[in-house]
Amino acid sequence: MLVYESSFSANSLNQSISTLETDEFSSFIQEEYGACWGTLKFEDSISDYYNEARPFLCIDHTADLHVLRHFMVNEWKLQGTNMVIPVLSGITNHKPFKNVKMTETLKSGIKNAANASEIWFITNGIDAGMPQLIGSAFRDETTLRRADDAWAIQMERSPKKRKALIIIGIVCDDEIKEAIEFKFGKDRSKMEVKVPSRKRDQLSLNSDHTHFIIIREEPVGSYVSKNTGKKSTTNETNDKSLEKLTDSAGSATNKFRNRFEDFLHQEASQQQQQAPPATTDSVLETSKKTNPWTEDGFPMVCTLVRGTPGTIELLYHKIQQEVPVVILKGTGSAADIIAFAYEEMNAKNDREYEDSYLKVELARRLLDEYPALKDNNVRRNEIRDHIIAIVKKADQGKRKFLTFLDVNSTTASLNDFHKFILSALLQSQKAVTGSKVNVQLKRNLLLTLDWNLPDLALSEIFQRDDDMKYTIQTDLFDKALLGKKLEPFVDLFLDREFVLHRYLKSDKLVALFNQAKDREFLTTTSLEGILGLTGDEEEMPEDFVEHGLNIIVKRLTGISHFFSKHEMDCNAMGIYFGDKSDKGVQRQRIRAEKKALRHLIIYSVLMNRHQLAKILWKRSSEPIPLALICCMMFKKLAPYCHESYQRLLINKQAKEFSDCAVGVLDKAFNEDNMRTFEMLDEKHPDWNNMATVELAYNAENKEFMAHAACQKWVTRQFYGEITPRELSWGLFKCPDYFKIICSAIFIFPMWFWINFSPIGQAPPAPKKASDLQNDKNTSKEPDAAIEEGKQLAEHVGQVSVREGNSFFQRTRRTLQQKFKRNKSAPPPTNSDEEPMSHFEEIQVLWSAPITKFYTNFVAYIAFLSFFTLAVMWPTCGNLLLDCIVWFWTASIAFENTRVAYEKYCSQSSLPLQRAVLEVIVQTTFLALYLIFRIIGLWNFGTCQILTAKAILGIGLIYYYYRILFIFFPISPKLGPMMIRLRCMIMDDFFTFLQLFVIFMISSGVAITAVLYPHYPLGLELFTKAFVFRGLMALFSSEMADLKNSHQACAINASRQTESEYACLRLSHGLAFKYDNPAAYSHYGISAPKCNQTSWIAWVLLIQYFFLAKRFLTSLLTAMFGLTGARVQSQSEQIWLYNRYEIVMEYAKRPRLPPPFVVISYIGMLIASISRRCVLRLKEYSDKKNSAGHRPRAVSTASSFQIYRDNVNPNNNVTTPLVSKMDTNNLEELNNKSVEVIEDRSLLGRLLSCKPCRQVTDNQKHQLELSKRNWEDSEANIYWKYKAKEFYAKTQEADKVQEKLDGLTNNVTSVQKDMDVQRKSLRQINDRVVSLEKIMIDSHILLEKIRSTIQQEDKSLPESQKFIHILSRESPYTYTNEARFPVTERYISWKIPFDLYDPTIIVLPKDHQCFRDDERPFVEPNILKLHSDDDEESDVAIDTLVTPTTPTVPSGTFGAIEPVVSIIPSDFIIPFLANKWNQIVEIELPDGKKMIVDRKTWITNPGDKIGIMYNLDTQLLLPLNPMGRTGVRGRGALMRWGPNKSIMAIITRWKKHRGQFAVIDGQRILEALVFKDKLTNDWKLPGGKILGIETPYGAVCRSFNKLALQDDDSEHSLSLQESDMINHFESFARSSTSSDEQTGFEKHMVYQGYIDDVRNTDNSWVEAEIWNFHYGSAISFPNLRTDGMALWKDVTYNSRGFLMQTSILREIARIHDAYFE
Repeated sequence: MLVYESSFSANSLNQSISTLETDEFSSFIQEEYGACWGTLKFEDSISDYYNEARPFLCIDHTADLHVLRHFMVNEWKLQGTNMVIPVLSGITNHKPFKNVKMTETLKSGIKNAANASEIWFITNGIDAGMPQLIGSAFRDETTLRRADDAWAIQMERSPKKRKALIIIGIVCDDEIKEAIEFKFGKDRSKMEVKVPSRKRDQLSLNSDHTHFIIIREEPVGSYVSKNTGKKSTTNETNDKSLEKLTDSAGSATNKFRNRFEDFLHQEASQQQQQAPPATTDSVLETSKKTNPWTEDGFPMVCTLVRGTPGTIELLYHKIQQEVPVVILKGTGSAADIIAFAYEEMNAKNDREYEDSYLKVELARRLLDEYPALKDNNVRRNEIRDHIIAIVKKADQGKRKFLTFLDVNSTTASLNDFHKFILSALLQSQKAVTGSKVNVQLKRNLLLTLDWNLPDLALSEIFQRDDDMKYTIQTDLFDKALLGKKLEPFVDLFLDREFVLHRYLKSDKLVALFNQAKDREFLTTTSLEGILGLTGDEEEMPEDFVEHGLNIIVKRLTGISHFFSKHEMDCNAMGIYFGDKSDKGVQRQRIRAEKKALRHLIIYSVLMNRHQLAKILWKRSSEPIPLALICCMMFKKLAPYCHESYQRLLINKQAKEFSDCAVGVLDKAFNEDNMRTFEMLDEKHPDWNNMATVELAYNAENKEFMAHAACQKWVTRQFYGEITPRELSWGLFKCPDYFKIICSAIFIFPMWFWINFSPIGQAPPAPKKASDLQNDKNTSKEPDAAIEEGKQLAEHVGQVSVREGNSFFQRTRRTLQQKFKRNKSAPPPTNSDEEPMSHFEEIQVLWSAPITKFYTNFVAYIAFLSFFTLAVMWPTCGNLLLDCIVWFWTASIAFENTRVAYEKYCSQSSLPLQRAVLEVIVQTTFLALYLIFRIIGLWNFGTCQILTAKAILGIGLIYYYYRILFIFFPISPKLGPMMIRLRCMIMDDFFTFLQLFVIFMISSGVAITAVLYPHYPLGLELFTKAFVFRGLMALFSSEMADLKNSHQACAINASRQTESEYACLRLSHGLAFKYDNPAAYSHYGISAPKCNQTSWIAWVLLIQYFFLAKRFLTSLLTAMFGLTGARVQSQSEQIWLYNRYEIVMEYAKRPRLPPPFVVISYIGMLIASISRRCVLRLKEYSDKKNSAGHRPRAVSTASSFQIYRDNVNPNNNVTTPLVSKMDTNNLEELNNKSVEVIEDRSLLGRLLSCKPCRQVTDNQKHQLELSKRNWEDSEANIYWKYKAKEFYAKTQEADKVQEKLDGLTNNVTSVQKDMDVQRKSLRQINDRVVSLEKIMIDSHILLEKIRSTIQQEDKSLPESQKFIHILSRESPYTYTNEARFPVTERYISWKIPFDLYDPTIIVLPKDHQCFRDDERPFVEPNILKLHSDDDEESDVAIDTLVTPTTPTVPSGTFGAIEPVVSIIPSDFIIPFLANKWNQIVEIELPDGKKMIVDRKTWITNPGDKIGIMYNLDTQLLLPLNPMGRTGVRGRGALMRWGPNKSIMAIITRWKKHRGQFAVIDGQRILEALVFKDKLTNDWKLPGGKILGIETPYGAVCRSFNKLALQDDDSEHSLSLQESDMINHFESFARSSTSSDEQTGFEKHMVYQGYIDDVRNTDNSWVEAEIWNFHYGSAISFPNLRTDGMALWKDVTYNSRGFLMQTSILREIARIHDAYFE
């Protein structure tokens, strides 16, 4: 038992715990920190691993973190991580994510991050909010992993190695004490605690976390309790009131989390400042072993989701510690508030804006989100200041600590959550110097490699500091090269100048094969398929590079010695062979780099890493050959794949590389065709001296060979150095073949039909004299074309055509002959070639492949003519003719044999099988021809005529058919047709034959059996069945044996009688004798004939004819048509591909055709012997000369210090002579030395002749070509750029589908956003409409207020006594219909208002707004009369309005009117058209008259003359003279147009206690008003002018009824204005004596338009208002005293008058009375 003192320091503790044993450490942690640990077993878990327990540790919150680290390493086996991701979120205001798609996408992003690298997620462990979501993502990933592992075990395979899933929950025991109860036993290290299922409103642990750290707020350990007794662990009460204890920044959980996370994130320097130096090395070693965690701390990135004020405070501390944070914007709460502050601060960052707006807005948002902050302003301001400090700290120069991920954005996907995490980490790192640069670089690159984020590696690592140069380590390149889908990193590292040849040793290449994660393709195709190995080898043999790889490449491409182990190792060590100068060494490095790139491309193809191969391919300076090689390898690897889908995939990849080759070729051909021709003709020693065109042909790349560049090259090869010239001969035009044949045979036509220059490069026309003068001025400068031609000639080899038939040699000579052909121009001095002689022209003509082709064709036609004559010759034929034909045939066969042998020896890519087969057939024919025809005729004087004729006939058919295969394919018309014909025969005709054989055998046997039931079994019977009845039935319709039994059997019968009955013996009757007729009849034999007619035979024959002649032939025709249409486009491409074979075959043939080819053979033999002799003599001469001039030669060589390296034939490494001096100076000196030591002997003169010199020059040229070192030069950079351009283009094309998929997802998201925006816009639109309505109403109200203010204390003008205000109030009275808004600007009809569309309102007569006695006077709906359909018209608005209560609304001008009952209720006033602005009389049913006054009382302002209102131009209805009202129709008025009324206002002076009431020196008026029983409103006497009485009579009758209760008054049309005045004046006279003054005054106050709420555009109210004033104290006799009559003050504050205030003000003004 260890004893620990109280003075045990933290540093000594940290050093000592590493030396403790397991049991000692357990005792220590239990006693000091009260620790207990074990597993948590969750009950009722929804996960698939129900019985799996979760490890936990319960410890004091003040525990030393070094102890905790030691526990996690040794007990939990947590060996460190690549990144720590603390999750900051709150559960106080937790709301579940409603967007399911966003939740699933976020879970996918979390799984991507967990699978990318070793990551620790740290949460609060509670089963709610973000921890629950992360746990759910981990549960899904674990379920998938377990299913995959179970399947692997079931299949007896090892499970895959994956990244560990670690999610640590840190929680306080007080928070879960209601859900979990810890019962401490004796053994605290192996506890098993059951976690019950979560109850509602109860916190519990999330079962998907992998580890839990449960802390105690009250420590129980002895050591900690002594040191922490003085510290308070309680939280502030204010924080507790704002949020749960879990979310508070001062909670024990968050305090411990901060300490623990800081400990994980700390640096070594921070840990070692207080640590004393170790005394012994053993302690340090032990510490390293027990502490696998890095001393520099772990990278850390926090994640904020929603959050509380406490979370904001925690985030503030993280930012102060420079920990980057990823904030999920759009999740609400704190995340959105911080995102808002960040955006605002970046938009406008100044102090005034921050104080005036940002702080206020943040405070408002905090109060809205956290209402509890309303009572704690100090806390609110503290949180607000934290947010501002976080935002200001977010960007520090190049460092960035806040990264926002908008969960609702369509551009930022939550699937890339891991990308934002890593981006935040890289953007927050500070720049380091010294040795830490590579350490930081390696760590960052490892993270980006693990997470497969090359774009981040480029933008955040390499491009962050452009001046910094980074060194890519080999282990990083290994990881990128071997990793899955890490090809972009390979490209990225190569862009950073990673040297491949120093990396790729032979052992490294073998290691790449051994360490590959997926070797199935390599094992199946290369090891098992090509090398024939078992495929069980775990590692490649040591000699795999030299033997295995070279064999594989040889089988796939035909290239030998592609890999050289010695050369690879030397290049990797920096040992280069060849030139030792700086420039030479640089070239060797480039060459070594190019070879290493090729080797890696071959590795990629063999491993089926086509994306890696394409990335490496684009960096090659030989893109077209390498693309063709990759295409060839994939094509030949496809047959070794057992699965059909994999074969299709491999063929698809081969097609991609074919497209790469064609794409680069097309791009280069369009830009620089000359350079393209150089590349096509260039032979490379690394490709077995094959040119690019040969590689394409060997790869069977028909698309490449069919390209215009290749076909142009083939055409120039076919024409050689001649070009047919076109001469105008009138109407006739000679074809090219006729010109070439005539020129070849007759020679002389070539001087006017043939140009001796390559096709397309004919010499230009002679220049004019004016042009020659300009040429003289520029003759000093070398011609650019000539110089370019010379340079091209130096870099190209000979074409594989005899006599130097090279396109580029022809190009050089053509360019140099430009001025030679010009007779007027002086010959060039720098050209050492002379014009061709006639013999050379003939030689060139006969050397052209096109000449050979046509001469062979003509000779072959002649051969067929002789052959035909020999076959047709009677009997045994003509011996001389047969000998000629046999010799001719033998020459053809010998030439074919020679060509086949040359193909075999040269390992040419041209097909060899058909040539060998043709040689065998021709040799067999020659032997039979010689034996049966010629030898028999010589020796015996006789021959087998029929046999010989048959042999010759078959041979003649063969040689005629041979034209189809050797001459017709060159034709652009017949060639594609022959290809289509071959496809039809191979595909369709063979299928037809298979079906036909089935029908033929079955039907032929059946029909023969029925027709010949007794025919003996033998060859003749089978012949009848198969040949005559089956096969020949297609071509003939012989049916005699079906009609009659006419064939008698003659088998074994000598006499006629026996012959007739012989067939009957074969029936095998009971007696077995032919002379037993009873037996014959017993078996149904009706006649003694062999063939028996039967209807069954007819049925069988008919079905056979139908199937064979109708069905199968029609099917064959249809199949031919489909095949022809299918291969129409392919046939052209195949023909262009095969054209190369024909051209190259004739290029290698001798000049003379068979049988004259013997002459060519003799010439070739002589030339070969002469060449060898000349070379031997030259070698002897050189040795002799070198011996005679050795001292001089040595001195010359020593002055230049020439170094020559040996040539290694295995490596194909050749190095030229290298000199310290310039190459041109060396050549000049060599030329001078040659002139000095020129040999004058007989041998020297012989070797100096032109033929011998030509032989030696050719040999010297070939030696230079064989020794030439193919090094990368500036010219090849062009192809590298073309490859990169094409790759970039293809990458864009490859990303189209990805972009389309992304676009589809974006469109879907945009559609959803548009739906949301559409709803928002609709709401905004509704609000805007409401605001516009409110604005217009407010405008109208302001106009009303303004008019009221303007009219105060002013007399009412005659023309503007009533403003147009009430007529525009909405909604329209008695209805719920709104008026169309009309402002003061658009009231007048003179102002155009195109958008004016008022509502049509016409209330019917039975509406409650009309009294029963008024309904007869209500005019009908004139709008219906104007409509075509009364029921369906839109103008029938009277059915659309909603009647209301019969109350009189405010703003209605009216008086108390007596009942009018003299008109029947069913009376309808007739419509009087065109009676507007007139007074009309109408006769009533009782004979009385009614006057309808449709004139207006409105007058002009100046002359007071009545106006005439206008009519609507369409409906011919009256228009309101005052302007628009917003409603169309009659409305609630009775009449269209003016609705006139009259009103009397009876006033007197108010008295108080016998004295006049005076205010401000003015007396007060009183008016007599009467109460309306229906509305309880106070009204004045008067009435509507209906036309049945005069207006004045209506006023008098109304006053008598209301004031005096006189109901006997009658309607009168004769009562005039004076009568009315006398009537009211009579009351004044009755109360005074006749001598006194009555004080009676009468005034017509107003006559005109009334602003009424019932007014419309077509109906309006007009009134005539009278004032009768009684100045003396009068009393009306019989005035009612029942309270229905009342005197009211006429002041501004009076509210009992239903009229405009301006009327009352006018009356007060008239009498100089007080009003306001």
